[in-house]
Amino acid sequence: MTEPLTGGTSAEAPFIDDDALRLPSDWDAVVDVCIGGQWVWSISPPSRRAAAQGTSRRIPWPHALRPYLDGKAQVTIREHISKRVLADQDHWFGTGDGEVRIVDAAGQPLSLDKNGHLQRAFDTGSTAMVDSLLDGVETLLRDLREECGIHAFIAFGALLGAVREGELIGHDSDADLAYLSDYTHPLDVARESFHLRRVLRRHGHTISPLSAASFKTLITDADGDTRGIDVFAGFIVDDDFHLLPAVKAPLPRSAILPLGEVTLHGRQLPAPADKEALLEATYGENWRVPDPSFTFRPPRSTRQRLTGWVRGLRKQHQYWESFYSGQKSAAVPDEPSAFAQWVHERESTSRPLVEIGFGTGRDALWFAGLGYQVHGLEYAHSAVEHARDTANATDVSAEFEVFNLYELRQVLAMGARLAQDATPKTLYGRFLLHALEDDGRQHVWRLAQMALRAGGLLYLEFRTGADAKTEHAFGEHFRRFLDPDAVVNEIEARGGHIEYREENHGLAVYKDEDPHVCRLAVRWSQ
Repeated sequence: MTEPLTGGTSAEAPFIDDDALRLPSDWDAVVDVCIGGQWVWSISPPSRRAAAQGTSRRIPWPHALRPYLDGKAQVTIREHISKRVLADQDHWFGTGDGEVRIVDAAGQPLSLDKNGHLQRAFDTGSTAMVDSLLDGVETLLRDLREECGIHAFIAFGALLGAVREGELIGHDSDADLAYLSDYTHPLDVARESFHLRRVLRRHGHTISPLSAASFKTLITDADGDTRGIDVFAGFIVDDDFHLLPAVKAPLPRSAILPLGEVTLHGRQLPAPADKEALLEATYGENWRVPDPSFTFRPPRSTRQRLTGWVRGLRKQHQYWESFYSGQKSAAVPDEPSAFAQWVHERESTSRPLVEIGFGTGRDALWFAGLGYQVHGLEYAHSAVEHARDTANATDVSAEFEVFNLYELRQVLAMGARLAQDATPKTLYGRFLLHALEDDGRQHVWRLAQMALRAGGLLYLEFRTGADAKTEHAFGEHFRRFLDPDAVVNEIEARGGHIEYREENHGLAVYKDEDPHVCRLAVRWSQ
């Protein structure tokens, strides 16, 4: 139920329902979505072409918010800069009769960050929280300088907030550092980044890799939340300055070094020599205008160059990050797949279950709700954050982490971790194999070979070449339809034994789609 519109001037009033928002065709500014008076989300205006077509725009509720949308909510849509209210409506979501609150377990407000994850933004945290994050920034800067010989500086949102307001951006939730490498060959830049991680780990930092030339350190702030401090390599090739993850600009070395300073919450922190030039290269000429919906959209040539240089182990990564943080994943049903139900009929909840490539978490969370000890592994950070948010919101116990099947070191480390526990396990991969390139698929066999030494089965469901031309309901991405005989040959060459095999239509039906799939159950134990 939606109450009448009380704000807005367009002839096309914004519309709200359980699944989506619909905004008018004349919408031309960044808008905020508030629930119960609390800002939770910002949306960019449509392209000029879309606006010229005069059609309203349907925007599904993000996955991270959906678990919370059950009950009565006051939904306000307003322009971000002017605060002009476009709509102020009461809506009842689902069947709940309580008030919708987008908060964490401690009752603290949450909002969507630039990656579509629910986080506590800086403007809802305490002064102590900000101080503890900046303490972590200063410690990391010191260790990079004194232990690694790297003179890093604040960058991206931290630099933008410092220059524009002298404070961290209110809607942001992490901090970013960068440095200019002396190296000009990407391989040397990557080797340097790996060295920095090893040194920092020895000094007690928790490190999470982002690419061959960037990584994240994790801290716990004074409010008990986990915050990230990202460290990005910058380097100059052919007179162009490149900064991970997506900046390329004709900036000279003198635009970065020697470092200057900038004030952030009263602290003097290192900054590039020409702060304004780097901010314009990063955010465009309108960098001074606040925009919580901003996303990086570098030219395709820049993405391809940086991917080839230092993100080669992250094939199709950008697509999957976008998929799970954007609107496309909203089409994925919430109920468990038929394959998950089929596996449950054959397995015991007493056996730990590891899902490789859990996607939206629909199956992993369902298994966890049945009592399985679930460990989910997924390529995209946005998918991991969504699964964690959903587990917390629904009070389901499960473990989720980022895992890259294209990086052999991660595969070997995870295989060793799983093999340490002598308990037989269930490995589960639905629609995983056909979304992988060859090396990723080979690493699945290596992981299973290590993890199942104590017993258990690897369950797989994948699309075959029998209907390779069939369109997929969830958009275009890398997909290699597989010959089941070829897959079985690869498994057996790795020492696996096929316990069950089935190929047919009718096994993975979704709406009008009925792909031809193969199901396998594989044993590796002696």
